[in-house]
Amino acid sequence: MNEKIFKAYDVRATYPDMVNEEAAWKIGYATAQFLKQKAEPVKLRDTIVVGRDMRKSSPSLAGALSDGIRAAGMSVIDVGMIDTSMIYFAINHVDAAGGIQTTASHNPAQYNGFKISGGKAKPIGSASGLDDIKRIALELTTRPAASGKYQEQDMWAAYRAHVLGFLDLKRPLRVAIDGSNGMAGKMVPAVFGGIPNLTISPILFEITGGFTR
Repeated sequence: MNEKIFKAYDVRATYPDMVNEEAAWKIGYATAQFLKQKAEPVKLRDTIVVGRDMRKSSPSLAGALSDGIRAAGMSVIDVGMIDTSMIYFAINHVDAAGGIQTTASHNPAQYNGFKISGGKAKPIGSASGLDDIKRIALELTTRPAASGKYQEQDMWAAYRAHVLGFLDLKRPLRVAIDGSNGMAGKMVPAVFGGIPNLTISPILFEITGGFTR
């Protein structure tokens, strides 16, 4: 695994030459080991929430990531294909030990990576644990079998209710949104669809696995 994939605030590089399934497994294992040592006062101390974006490489990377987490003895709640902000909600919604979103954010489709959070969705960067996760991942020499539990959970209804709690329309509103074939194409209809007095004009909402250039 190339240590250069670890940045200041996340893990990110091109797929599959630098970020790949082997790296994902090691990062999952290392993150689980790190979070177990944190001893955060959370309800699900043995559980990590895992999500992913719409990149074509994200399902297999998230799967390998989950296997690594479970190999370290922690359980996984897989919330599926979500936007990044939802992973922070999901961590707090179930009060998990942390969460990992498989995404490379604004980078082009050939990139992928991981955004790692601890308890209460606190971001983990190089100064707050990412360097420790990198060290654990780079020093791995064995590959234990998975022992942690795995479950899938749909949190869209709870996420929608949470977000709409902040919405207070004073008048009818029409909004044009360019999804650029990214996660907005799923998130916007799921969260803001069917709201009285809110009309959304979608542009490039198709989920293609890439981005409009």
